[in-house]
Amino acid sequence: MEIRMIVTDLDDTLLNHQKMISDYTADILNRCHQKGIEFAFATARPERTLRPFQRKIKCDYVISNNGATLSHKGKIVYNQNIPRQMTNELLSDLISAEDVTCITVEAGDCLYTTYEGTLWEEEWKPVYNDFKTEMKFDAPKISAECSNGETLQSILKKYPRLRLVSNYGEDWYQIVNQNASKVNGIAAILKETHLSFSSVAAFGNDFNDIEMLQKCGIGVAVSNGIDWAKRAANFICDSNENDGVAKWIVSHVIGQ
Repeated sequence: MEIRMIVTDLDDTLLNHQKMISDYTADILNRCHQKGIEFAFATARPERTLRPFQRKIKCDYVISNNGATLSHKGKIVYNQNIPRQMTNELLSDLISAEDVTCITVEAGDCLYTTYEGTLWEEEWKPVYNDFKTEMKFDAPKISAECSNGETLQSILKKYPRLRLVSNYGEDWYQIVNQNASKVNGIAAILKETHLSFSSVAAFGNDFNDIEMLQKCGIGVAVSNGIDWAKRAANFICDSNENDGVAKWIVSHVIGQ
């Protein structure tokens, strides 16, 4: 099977535990680009936090905010946003929920958050907000720190146009438009590039990667990934700490 496009998750897949891309991995991915293979990041992060990585790797597309936003060479192709009125109604519900301890909202080029400490790195552009005043923006993603996921599932029953995304072992949950997903982002890229899912190799580690691991021609889970992702994949590569993505690409796509 000829691989014409590579799509990879970042945290705990391509990035090591220092949240960095090794020089070896960067070199391999740039070699793929030189061979005419399209390359895309697919991540829950907002696009602005990926800019340092894009300076190191030639990236054609970025699927960010868990698929709510797609950009091509720095220009936004689409946003699958949560409408402003719905955003404000949901924020009101989240604020009143006892189990919710922190709320963040992606809007514009900032992260609005109830957290007042130094949790966020500078590139996240955090802005304190208690959300007592209505937001004036549509939001691609709302996140909530919650000790009981069932609380959020109950709240989301009121919002059939939204979906809840979880990450293994975390109390952070993300809420996005029902049409926002990594797979839908890939589908939009394929329409633009006239490629097919069968020509895509996807790499991931967590719940929000499972659908693309199953849908793409080849799905590869890193060895440190969750069991559900590994079962969904065609291959399991080495861990994120050991350049697993790059090593698999060398073995199966571009050679030494």
